[in-house]
Amino acid sequence: MMTHSQIKVFVTEALLLAILSAVLIVGGFLWSNDRADRRLQLEYKQKFGTVLPAESYTPLTGKVLYDFPEINSVYRGYDKDGTPVGYVFDMTVVLPSDKNTKLDFRIGIDYETSRVTGLMCEDGKVDRKLKYLESTLQGKQIPIAFRRADTTVSDNETYAPVEGLRDGVYYAQRLIDDRSKFVDYVEMEVKGGRITRVNWDAFNLDMTTEDRSYASLSGAYEISGLDWAVQSYNICHALLKFQDPDRLAMKSDGTTSIIDGVTCSIQCFVDLSKECINNSRAGYTKDKYLSALNRIYAETMGSTADADGVRNKAGYIAFSFEKTPELYTIYDESGTARGFRTVREIESDMNKGTFSNKLTPTPTPAPEVTPDPKSDPRNADRGAEDGYAKGSNENEQTLSESIDDLPMSEVATYIYPPSDSYTEARLAIRAFNTGYKFLKAYLNWRV
Repeated sequence: MMTHSQIKVFVTEALLLAILSAVLIVGGFLWSNDRADRRLQLEYKQKFGTVLPAESYTPLTGKVLYDFPEINSVYRGYDKDGTPVGYVFDMTVVLPSDKNTKLDFRIGIDYETSRVTGLMCEDGKVDRKLKYLESTLQGKQIPIAFRRADTTVSDNETYAPVEGLRDGVYYAQRLIDDRSKFVDYVEMEVKGGRITRVNWDAFNLDMTTEDRSYASLSGAYEISGLDWAVQSYNICHALLKFQDPDRLAMKSDGTTSIIDGVTCSIQCFVDLSKECINNSRAGYTKDKYLSALNRIYAETMGSTADADGVRNKAGYIAFSFEKTPELYTIYDESGTARGFRTVREIESDMNKGTFSNKLTPTPTPAPEVTPDPKSDPRNADRGAEDGYAKGSNENEQTLSESIDDLPMSEVATYIYPPSDSYTEARLAIRAFNTGYKFLKAYLNWRV
């Protein structure tokens, strides 16, 4: 019979043995899993590294995948710090017009910019045919479409540009805020005499509030229809296509019917875009504009934006001149407001010595506004309220055309199709566009 002390020693040894066994089992399990994970990640690197270099890859899951039968699997890639770098899609793409025409693709898309990082086809012979396409698409933003081989225009266009544009970056902002204390602005870049980049957003007078695009995505700023950020994106891409704000077919209520997903008023965007275009024609760059706005603020307020703490993190003057309407308002001889002066015009008044910062209206003669918009030559190539906008050929065109069920207003990149492998290239384009549609649905936003 065991004594009390012997029992105590036996129990202690049993517990220690159990603990040691558990540690060995857990350690072995973790070591085995770690080895398995390293092997798996090595396989992923060998498989996906060509289209998206990354340190690790994680498969994505979710019900949204069931809506995209062409997608076999999706992976998110991460760098060594665990920061996402992009997405890898494994797809079997089919042409809707020919169910027997299909190819297996792996494509890579950058996390931040939704630009192409790589393209690979499982069929080596086809892969050689697609080398031209891979090099052409590298770094280009999705979605993508072909342009006709007989066209002579550059990226993002079907319509002729407005005349007289000078290359550079141009900017315009409203001098007053809206009801939510947002100040709208448009930034535009011109290359080769064409508008190649447009951004429409708004910063808030309260510098703790996010810009309107981010606020709309977080739910802090709401409008009817799609998120404001998505609508802004769509209207900007429409201008890249049309090149002229007058071709956006804006109605008398400030809306348009020709751009899918845009239900908000585009009046402010059109006005600021026209101001950017006029600034481009005059060579009045963004730097000159912001410098002039600093000067206007100083001479109007008797202080500086920095001293008054109204310059936001992006360097813009977050201030509304609503209490000094005579600064930017054009009056006729009777004192009735007839229009608004731009920052460039206000600076010109300063240079001429005719600028006044008094709080009383300074009437400025201005011609009467033509009551019939049809007689305005600026509307000669402008769509009517039936939603049509005239294209560069004789046929009426609309933005209801689509590629892979995507409206052409969303297309970010146009390329020429390769002559010797059109079908394969078309399938590759469909792969990228399908990836774009998945990311829109998965992220619940635009890419």
